[in-house]
Amino acid sequence: MCIGCELSQQLSSCFSQAVLARAGTTSRRRVLQAGALMAAAAVAPSLLQPDARAVPAEGEADWLFEGGTILTMESDQPRVEAVAVRGRTIVYAGDRSGARRWIGANTQRVDLKGGMLLPGLIDSHVHPLLGALFRSGLSLKIESREREVLDSIQAYVKANPGTGVVFGNGWDSNLFSSQGGPNRHDLDAISADRPILLMSSDLHSAWVNSKALEMAGITAATPNPAVGEYVRDANGHPTGYVREAPAMLPVINALNLLDPGTYGQLLRSLLLQFSAMGFTTLFDAATPFGQEAIYTAVEQLDQRSELPVRLHVTQTVTSEQDVDGAVKRLSELHQRFGAEHFCISTLKIVGDGVVENRQAALLKPYLEPAQTYGRLAISNQSAEKLLKQCQQAGFDVHYHTIGDASLRQILDALTAVRKQGINPKLTLAHVQIADDADQQRLARLKPLITSTGIWCIRYQATEQAIGTDRYNKMFRFGRLQRDHGLNVALGSDWPATYASGTLGIEPMLNVQAAILRQPPPPLLDAMKTALGPGASEPLPPMQDAFTLEGALEAYTVAGARQLGIDAITGSIKVGKRADLCVLDQDLTAMPTDRIYSSRCLLTLMDGVARHDARPNAVRAQS
Repeated sequence: MCIGCELSQQLSSCFSQAVLARAGTTSRRRVLQAGALMAAAAVAPSLLQPDARAVPAEGEADWLFEGGTILTMESDQPRVEAVAVRGRTIVYAGDRSGARRWIGANTQRVDLKGGMLLPGLIDSHVHPLLGALFRSGLSLKIESREREVLDSIQAYVKANPGTGVVFGNGWDSNLFSSQGGPNRHDLDAISADRPILLMSSDLHSAWVNSKALEMAGITAATPNPAVGEYVRDANGHPTGYVREAPAMLPVINALNLLDPGTYGQLLRSLLLQFSAMGFTTLFDAATPFGQEAIYTAVEQLDQRSELPVRLHVTQTVTSEQDVDGAVKRLSELHQRFGAEHFCISTLKIVGDGVVENRQAALLKPYLEPAQTYGRLAISNQSAEKLLKQCQQAGFDVHYHTIGDASLRQILDALTAVRKQGINPKLTLAHVQIADDADQQRLARLKPLITSTGIWCIRYQATEQAIGTDRYNKMFRFGRLQRDHGLNVALGSDWPATYASGTLGIEPMLNVQAAILRQPPPPLLDAMKTALGPGASEPLPPMQDAFTLEGALEAYTVAGARQLGIDAITGSIKVGKRADLCVLDQDLTAMPTDRIYSSRCLLTLMDGVARHDARPNAVRAQS
């Protein structure tokens, strides 16, 4: 069990989150828990509190930052001129004259050269644990059309002969619509003897060949799960198009994709790419298979001091059959796994699917196909049950909501349990479509929210599916954050996002999109025509665009609050951990439509350089 994660999660949930305090009363159980944990904190202060014991009155700093714009994300001291770090702790944040006493012979003096220093960035909803696996296979491009996709698959199979599974991800789930979706016969023509499994770009659909269906035992007699489906032809036979996790997992498990011997290094290689973008903390939003092998690999990386980020992970509920044992399973994983920078303390509930495969749950029907509504993954009663159980066990809840019906379900459940004196810590992920009445309820109830900057753009396929009225009211966060004080964080949702490769992770790409609500040039170029006509125009309503300050808060301290670690990271403050990000440009002094071009030069996590791309960087002498 990760003791530090336990302590910081509980105390932060009780006392440091003003947004929760404004939203409802704190239960007596929470107060008693907090008292016990405060006593525990006296024994283990380094796990819970800012590292006050490591802030000497005198001494030499390991790092000194000056010469640029330094945003702290602390309201009482939003900007400083210099920051000093000793060990893993920030020991000074103030003016340049006061920083002089921290300079010694071995201090690395970082001249920002007019650039910017920020707290280490936090991706509050991302899928690196799955991404590391699927990136090791075939990476398709979301902008590729049908013939290009098939050619890419054929070329990959030819270049990688053998008998093993062909797997990968990245195809656009709107492809092959004229034939009812992708079909196994197209893959059979490429390879009938080897199983093929290809995840869509949003990870909510899979395309498999006949061999994969055979290995999983999926036939015409196999019933659809309550959520998702095996799309069938006119004779009732599965076509190879599989929608949503409950339907995909039997196939994934049958193919045994995970190789524990190589996974750890694949993951570390990917996480170093996150470090190179300025990230110091990631929230992995779902690991629906291979948990024990994957979590063991993560734990071992941290024990060897090879984990370059703080990593928080989840236990996932994707259907009604997962509900009864979910919190017990989360508790078992929480007790079994954990290290200094690795923690599992959140239950992820996939409330519905996505618009692209028509599995997002809507209050009013889709326009295409007509009279379909999508489906909720669990019942209203189960949503209430899980909120109660998680609050009682001290765990957070992370609820995926794309359609307005799933949003209504979770807001109804939150309202019901609060009336019973129960106030769970709830984060709503995505919040793509909200009925006007529920948008007002968000302002009143103040759950935490996380969403994705580059999703706040035009995408013709979505408008065709749900209609212009709902389309023009998507992703309404700016006013919730500015006017109503909601904690709104930003995450990439990679690889379940736009563009191929790791472009969708880029934080400044997402920051710019969140502010302008239109795709930055690299994204527009990468997507080619896939977004549809008018893609370069802003997505209404512009009143819900983020400000620069709001977007940077969403990538730093808001993410820390979501994860319950804002006592130790998320802002630049004396005593907090030295999680820092140096950018080559000052975002406050550049045109908004150029923010995407800023790059990370240096990333510190716990005072250690996890990425250093400074040109001609040398250890400065005093």
